[in-house]
Parts: sequence; C-alpha cells; structure tokens
Amino acid sequence: MSTYSVGSDARAQAQASYMEHQILDHVKRALRVTLDWRAPSIAVSRKMSSVQFTTKSFTRHLLRMMDLEETDGYMNVVREQKPHLEHRVKKLERQHAQFRGYLDELQPEVAALTALPEDQFEYVCSRIVELLDRVDQHDLEEIELL
Repeated sequence: MSTYSVGSDARAQAQASYMEHQILDHVKRALRVTLDWRAPSIAVSRKMSSVQFTTKSFTRHLLRMMDLEETDGYMNVVREQKPHLEHRVKKLERQHAQFRGYLDELQPEVAALTALPEDQFEYVCSRIVELLDRVDQHDLEEIELL
C-alpha cells in the first residue's frame, strides 16, 4: 500500500471519528435538555419517559461509537502512525471500559425510570449527568488526539 493511501485512510478514519463525535454531541445535548426539563408535578411521568428514551438513545450511540473507535477507528491508526502516543490510546480504552461498566450498572435503573419514586428518579438523573460530564471530558481528550 502506498504512503498516500495510508495517509488517506488515516484522514478518512479521523474524519469519520470526528463525525461520530459530532452526532454523539447532539444526542448528549438532547439528553441534557431532557434532564434539565423543569416539569410541573403533573408532567413528571412524561419527563421520566423522555429521560428514559433519550438515555437509551445516548447509550446505544455511545456503545456504537466506542466499538467503532476500537475496531475500525482512530485508535489503530494512532498506534500505527504515532506509537509514542500508545499510552494515551490505552488510557482512552480504559475509560471506554469504565463507561461500559457504568452503563451496565445504570441500565436496570434506566429501565425502571417510569416506575421510580420522584426522589429516586432525581438520583438516577444525577448519575446520568455525572456520566455525561465524564464522557464530555473523554471526548475532549479523544478530539485532541485526533
């Protein structure tokens, strides 16, 4: 394979990863809007349903994006073209594993959101916000690496 096509492939993978990050950013913003919704008590069940729906969408996209990054994405390109950055790629992979674990813990709570008492619902929402903040920081590190 010529140097041109390797560089071209790397640019294409970096661009694809960047686009995935942009899509995830839109989903994260939608989830934050839903979490910030100050619903009157009569509309709490509607907010619960919306948070549940948006969180599931966020989860699916985050898992998909991490899988893409690890198999067909920028991580392998960085390893091949900039081996001195391997430690940063490993750190990002560890964070991916932590996100998967956190999502596994959250999944039953998200599935039960519409049946939770309001105080427990607010607690789950705070855990989702914490995850979003951690993913935001992670995204900044990934984009910097790209």
